[in-house]
Amino acid sequence: MTGISAAEDANTTAFNERALELKETGPDTFMSVDLWQPSGNRGVFGGQVIGQALSAAGKTINGPFRCNSVHCYFLAAGTNTEMITYKVRRVRQGTSYCSRHVVAKQLGRVIFMAMASFQRPEPSVLSHQYEMPQVPPPESLISREAYMRAQRARLNNGLVDEAKIAEYGALPVESRAVPMPKDKRGLPINAIWLRAKGDMSSLGHVHHQCMLAYASDFALLSTSLKPFEMDVHKRYKLSMLVSLDHTVWFHEPFRADEWLLYVMESPRAASGRGLAVGRIYSRDGVLVASTAQEGVARGTDSEPDGRTLEFRNSVAKL
Repeated sequence: MTGISAAEDANTTAFNERALELKETGPDTFMSVDLWQPSGNRGVFGGQVIGQALSAAGKTINGPFRCNSVHCYFLAAGTNTEMITYKVRRVRQGTSYCSRHVVAKQLGRVIFMAMASFQRPEPSVLSHQYEMPQVPPPESLISREAYMRAQRARLNNGLVDEAKIAEYGALPVESRAVPMPKDKRGLPINAIWLRAKGDMSSLGHVHHQCMLAYASDFALLSTSLKPFEMDVHKRYKLSMLVSLDHTVWFHEPFRADEWLLYVMESPRAASGRGLAVGRIYSRDGVLVASTAQEGVARGTDSEPDGRTLEFRNSVAKL
């Protein structure tokens, strides 16, 4: 990573690992050592809980197994005032696949559950994928922090919350928003480049999977809000956006500290819920992971007319 000294990179890598770090407290039982609760949010960042839960499950796996999927349910908001305990149950240990159930508790109550499946790598003659959309390279795009600064200045008459921007700048994952063509604006689609900060070359593949699981929570559910342009100057106003569940399927090996393209779309928002699905590509165009997330999506409409907005599926060509 050019422009970063070895000492700076080592410090960044340590911070990266700390976001997912767990302390073993008993048989198949682990505790977080770091939790981030975004300012203004009702709970800790869900992606970090997903990543830590997958890390806990991975610590009970022996041999060459890699996670092929993790299915998660958010049951209650977590707080950063007390660490989360993850209890892993070894559901099945097979020759090709094994399964782990993870329960996360905080303050005496269950706040999260996950089911993770791990597969022994195997070759396959059956292989297909959706091609990666053609988008500008990450080097040509501005950072997440610069994008936030410009957006907030535009929406708030030039006022920028620098503390909020600095908070996101300190995260272990960097991202760059892909600008939408004019004919795509207002559609329920989104795309970002993302990568973990620091050098993860010495870490095992499960850690890369945990970091991508962490990062997969960025921008996914909010894609369901794209048609409504939620801000104070528009017809619709957001009142709640909270994750209910989140799934990641891992298809191929990848490096989380190399640029990955995250393409997202929302096929439906209704009944106070929004659904979004995503595809994550390595830079050479390999579809390495897929995601899906549903959450509570509530808002108000100053001009209600009862109609449902309809769109053609157009995420393939950005």
